[in-house]
Amino acid sequence: MTASDIRNFFDGYARAFTAQDAAGICDHYAFPVQILSEETGYVFRDRAEMLADMTGFVAFYDKVDFARAEIAKFDFQQLSPTFGQAHIDWALINKQGGHIVDFHTTYTLRLDGKGRDAGAPAIIGILAHTEDSAWKQRGVPIDW
Repeated sequence: MTASDIRNFFDGYARAFTAQDAAGICDHYAFPVQILSEETGYVFRDRAEMLADMTGFVAFYDKVDFARAEIAKFDFQQLSPTFGQAHIDWALINKQGGHIVDFHTTYTLRLDGKGRDAGAPAIIGILAHTEDSAWKQRGVPIDW
């Protein structure tokens, strides 16, 4: 799988994120998946569990006047034929076109198609390095 394939995958993820399409976001994962941030962590055993939790995520982004997620920086590191990591700097933009926050996230990927569409990458882990602190700097409490 090439860096271009992975970038296309994350462009689709950004479109689902921008649309706040919970099912579309979940389409990018293989389960179980672990998500860790500076303040908390989650493990979702299956798609249904993640979808049920997405209500708070979507409501949070509605409250902050979110319009779109842009990939400001992208890097892909293939670890093996089965696994890789994508390092992404996100820029979140509000409905007036202004900046909300920027943050850095590393995604651990399964590259062999197991757990998702044959041949497609899938997110199996997230390390949200700076998202919690970015929201804190803005004075926005995270309540998803």
